[in-house]
Amino acid sequence: MTAAKALLLCSLLGAAVLAAQETASPEAPGLRALTLEEACELALQNSISLQTRAIDLELDRISAKSLWAQVFPSISAGGSMGYEFPVQDDVPRTSPSYTARLRLSLGLNAGLPYTMKNISLAYKSGLLNYGQASRQLLAEISRTFYALLARKMDLEVLEGAMKLAGDQLERDRVSRRNGYIGELDFLSSTFSAEDARLKYNRALSDYRIGTGNFLSALGLPAGEAEGIVLEGTAEIIKLDLDAEALIRAGLSRRPDIMLHHNEIERLKNARNETALSARGPSVSLGASWGASAAGGFDDTVSAEVSVTIPVDPWIPRTKRDQDVKRASAEYQKALLELGDMENAARQEIRSYADNIRNTWMEVEIARLQAASAERAYELASQAYRQGAMNFLNFETVRNRLTAARQGLLQSEFDYKILVLDLAASLSMEEGELHNFVVNEGTGER
Repeated sequence: MTAAKALLLCSLLGAAVLAAQETASPEAPGLRALTLEEACELALQNSISLQTRAIDLELDRISAKSLWAQVFPSISAGGSMGYEFPVQDDVPRTSPSYTARLRLSLGLNAGLPYTMKNISLAYKSGLLNYGQASRQLLAEISRTFYALLARKMDLEVLEGAMKLAGDQLERDRVSRRNGYIGELDFLSSTFSAEDARLKYNRALSDYRIGTGNFLSALGLPAGEAEGIVLEGTAEIIKLDLDAEALIRAGLSRRPDIMLHHNEIERLKNARNETALSARGPSVSLGASWGASAAGGFDDTVSAEVSVTIPVDPWIPRTKRDQDVKRASAEYQKALLELGDMENAARQEIRSYADNIRNTWMEVEIARLQAASAERAYELASQAYRQGAMNFLNFETVRNRLTAARQGLLQSEFDYKILVLDLAASLSMEEGELHNFVVNEGTGER
């Protein structure tokens, strides 16, 4: 069989499997189909982790939009009332005394601008973290969804194998009754049919449990999840990726790289803030107003300004001098770590590109094997019916067909997951990877 014929036969096989999936795809009464897009929406809506992150992000947003609060003075107000009780009877009683006070105070230091910069930077980093958490959640949902689709299609393969074994058992029962086959072959056929049924039931149970756990993770109540089935297809396209072009375009988009750049900027601001706060002058402003009934409520206003210039941070090896040097060292270490992170990211992108290329070759080989196993099964069926092959050899060929179909599904699933993981690591949509293809071809399932 030529490669072209094998690919054609495999395409027909894939179309038949998809057609069977659509037929079994639950449009039956009382069942509702759930697509990947709907699952992703439910995950984003019901994720407790994202909800808690959103609360923290809102607090960071308020702080970043209210930088004036860092220079807003502290204000305190107070009052008092007093009354004297005479001990002797001849001492006249006095009226109660009242006093009111209002005070404003403000402390300023040279590092305050860098403190404000880090507050704004914390909000930007929070946005990045929230976006990354959302993308990771969607990537995990996609992996699980496609894994369950692969299990569902594997069920169809096992169901087909169970049907083939059952049909063969019926034919062998007739042949045994007419004396055409011996007891050993009939017992082997019976065992084979029961074994195929057991494998299908085990896979069905695993699929139902996995689907239930997936729907529960989406936040669906148990009663509602019972009437939901997954619906979709995993289309795969050949991607011969240019790793260096991906690195140039995607390295700066990686969330870990972006977050580390933010961390470097934060540490730089912290270094400057620590140095200026420790070694620069600080200014304290204060003002107060007071009035009392005893003074006829005449206002008393006072104001003071003080400037403090620290000395000990300028002395080597003092505690505050060490704090300044430690903040500078943290910044230098972050710069060094950035180089290692970028090198590791480049190597990871190259590995993804190589793995995707090699896995596509595995997909093509698996398709050829599935087509070859299909043809071998047809020939073995004819030989077994004509008595030219014993049952054990026939069963071996039939098991190879089932294994080849399962291997094809697994290789296509592995390829799909690799593409999804690469896109997620670069903060890209799957379709954007097509812009970095050297030689593009299609391999639609």
